[in-house]
Amino acid sequence: MIPVKLKLANFTSYGADVPELDFTQFHMAAISGQNGAGKSSLLDSITWCLWGSSRLGDSADQLVRLGQTCMTVEFSFQLDEHIYTVKRGRVLKGGGQTSLEMFSNSYNLTEGTIKTTQQKIIDTLHLTYETFINSAFLRQGHADEFTTKGPSDRKRILADILGLSHYDKLEEKAKEKAKEVQTKLQLLEYQLLEIEAELSQKEAREQALTEAEEEAKKVESQLKEVEAQIKLIDKEREAAATKLQSLEETKTRIEAAQKELADLKLQISLKEKAQTEYQVILSQRQQIETAYQQLQKLQEEKKALEGKRSELITVKDELAALQKQLLELEDRRGRKITSLEVDIKRLQTENEQYQKQLDHLKSHKDLCPTCGQNIGEDKNKEIIVKNEAKLKKNNAQLETLEKQIAQVKNYLIPQQKEADDKEISIQKLEEETKEWSFLNIKITNLEKYVDLYTKLQQAETAVKAHQETISDLLKISQNKQEQIDKESQGLEQLTFYQQQLEEVKSKLQGKDSIKQELAQKVLELRGKVGEAKQLVSQAEQLENLQKDKHTEKKKFQEEKAAYEELALAFGKKGIQAMIIETAIPEIEDEANRLLDRLTEGRMKVRFETQRETKTLRQSSGQAKTPGIIETLDIIISDEMGERPYEAYSGGEQFRVNFAIRLALSKLLTHRAGAKLQFLVIDEGFGTQDAQGRSRIVEAMDAIKDDFEKILIITHLEELKEEFPVRVEVNKGPTGSTFEVVGI
Repeated sequence: MIPVKLKLANFTSYGADVPELDFTQFHMAAISGQNGAGKSSLLDSITWCLWGSSRLGDSADQLVRLGQTCMTVEFSFQLDEHIYTVKRGRVLKGGGQTSLEMFSNSYNLTEGTIKTTQQKIIDTLHLTYETFINSAFLRQGHADEFTTKGPSDRKRILADILGLSHYDKLEEKAKEKAKEVQTKLQLLEYQLLEIEAELSQKEAREQALTEAEEEAKKVESQLKEVEAQIKLIDKEREAAATKLQSLEETKTRIEAAQKELADLKLQISLKEKAQTEYQVILSQRQQIETAYQQLQKLQEEKKALEGKRSELITVKDELAALQKQLLELEDRRGRKITSLEVDIKRLQTENEQYQKQLDHLKSHKDLCPTCGQNIGEDKNKEIIVKNEAKLKKNNAQLETLEKQIAQVKNYLIPQQKEADDKEISIQKLEEETKEWSFLNIKITNLEKYVDLYTKLQQAETAVKAHQETISDLLKISQNKQEQIDKESQGLEQLTFYQQQLEEVKSKLQGKDSIKQELAQKVLELRGKVGEAKQLVSQAEQLENLQKDKHTEKKKFQEEKAAYEELALAFGKKGIQAMIIETAIPEIEDEANRLLDRLTEGRMKVRFETQRETKTLRQSSGQAKTPGIIETLDIIISDEMGERPYEAYSGGEQFRVNFAIRLALSKLLTHRAGAKLQFLVIDEGFGTQDAQGRSRIVEAMDAIKDDFEKILIITHLEELKEEFPVRVEVNKGPTGSTFEVVGI
C-alpha cells in the first residue's frame, strides 16, 4: 500500500477547511509540530478511514471535532498499479450513523453493508489493523507494541504478518473433512451392525422358506380337490338350469298366449259393440238423411249472409273512427268560440271604461277622469278625442269578432255528412242480416248429424265386414285357448326344478366359499414363500454388501487418518511452526543489522521458539525429563550479557523496539501477500541522546529504499531539520492545519 492523498474534515482537532495532503510530492517526510497540534491525528485519520479504529479504539464519536455533528475522511492509496479510494464518515444525529465507501478509479466497489465493505478493504490490503500497528506503524507510546506482548500474542501477530491464516483455514478444512469422514464411518458402522443383525437370521429364514413351501403345496392340493367337486356340482346346476329355462320359456309363451287371447276377446267385444252401433244408426237412416240435408241448406243461406255481415262490421268500425274525429273537431270549435267570446268581453269592458271617462269629461270639463286633478280645456278635448278613437277601434274589433263567432258556429264539418251516410248503411245492412243469429242456432243444433251421417255411410259397408271379422276372431281365440291348455300341462314340474336349482346353487356357493378361502390362503402362502425367498436371496446380497462395506470402511479410515495428518501439518505446530522457524533468522538478522548501526554493535536480540517447561514428564519406562513447549521469547543482550527487557534504559528499549519493528515491517513487505510499502514512526525519539537520534536517522536513511513512503512524527526541532521535506502542523483558533515544506 502506497499512500496517495488524504482529505479530512472535522476529524479530532481539524476543522472543515483542511488542505489536501498529497503524498506523491515526497518519498520521506517528517510531520512536525508542537505537542497536541494534531500530528498523530493525521495517521489516526488513515487508520480510522481504512479499518474504523484509532488510538482511541473503535469509538468514532470521540473523533468528531468538538461542537460539530459530522466528520469525514477520504484516503487514496496505490496497490498493484491501481488507485483505490476509501471514504468513511460519521454523523452524530439520530443516534449516530456511519458510512463507508470504496472505489477503484471510477468503479464503485462498495458492498451492501459496512461489514462486508470493511472485509473487502481488508481482503484488498491483505492487512488487519492489529497487524499494521504491530509492524509498519510505530504509534506514539506503543513502540513496544510487539516486544511487550506475550509469546502467544507475538506468535499470532507474526503468523498474520507471514500470512499463516491460510494454513489455519486449511487446518480447519482438514478437520472438517476428517469430521465428515468420521460421520461417514459412524454411518457405515451402523450399516454393518444392521447387516450383521440381518445375516444372523439367515438359517431361520431358510427354515421358514422350507416350511412355507410345504404348507403351500398342501393347500394347493386341497384347492384342486375342491375345484374338482365344484365342476361336478356345476354340471348338476347346468342340467337343472337348462330344464328350468325350458319351463320358464314355456311359461313365458303361455303368458304371451294368454295376453293375445285377452286382446282377441277385447277386439271381439269392441267389434260387437261397433256392430250394434251400426245397426242402431241404420235404423235411423231417414231421420239422419233429412237432418243432414236441412243442415246443408242452412249453411248455404248462412254463407250468402256472411259477405254482408262482414261489410256491416267494417262499416261500424269506420263509423266509430269518424265519430272520434267529429268529437275532436267539435272540441276544437268550442275552444275557438270560447276564446273569441273572451276577447269580446275584454273589448266590451274597455268600452265601458272609455264611455265613463267621456261622460265625466263632458260633465266635468276641468277635472282629469283618472287622477281627479284640474286640467285645461285643450287637455280635456285631447283626452275626449283619444277615447272616442279607442271606442271606434274597439267597436270595429267587436263587429269582426261577432262575425267570426257566427262563421265558426255555422261551419259545417265535412266528416258529418260521411258519418250520416255510414249510419244509413249500417241500418240497411242490419235489416238485411237480421236472420244471422237464428241461422247460427239452427246450424248448431243440426251439427251432430254430420258425424251420424258419416257413420251411416260407414255402417252400410262395415256391418257385413264386422260380422266376418268377429267370426274369424272367435276361431283364433279358440285355437289360442287350446294351445294354452296343452302347454300348461308341463308347468307342474316348474316348482320342482326351481327348488332343485336353489339347492344346487347353495351347495355350489358353499364350495365356492371354501375355494376362495383356499385360493386366498394359497396367495398368502405364495407371497410368504416369495418373501422368504427374497429374504434368503437378500442374505446372499448382504454378504456381498458386507464385504464391500468393510472395504469402504478401510478406505474411510485411511482417508480420515490422512485428513487428521493434514490437520496436524497445517496446524500451529506443523507447517506454521516451520515457517515461523524459517522467518525468525530473517527477523533476527535484520533487527541485529539495524541494532548494530543504532548501538555501534553493543546490543543484539535473539528469538527462541521453544523452551523447557518447569514441570517434568515421564515417558513409558523412562526417567522424568523437562517438557518442551512452543513459544516466541525475545532475548536481549549487550556487552554485559543477557538481561530482561525491563532492565534496559528507555533509549535502549526504544532502539530494540525500533529495530524489531523495522525488521517486522520489512518482513511484512515480502510476506503475507501484503504489499506494504508505507512505514510510519510516531515519536519515540525523545528517549534518545543526540548520538542515538543521529544513528536512528542513519538507519532510516539505510532502509528508505525498502519503502515507497516513510513518515516520521516528531516535535523535536533538532530532529525535524534532518529531513528535507516536512509536514508542519499548527493549531489555531479555527482548528489544526498543516503545510508541506521543502518540496
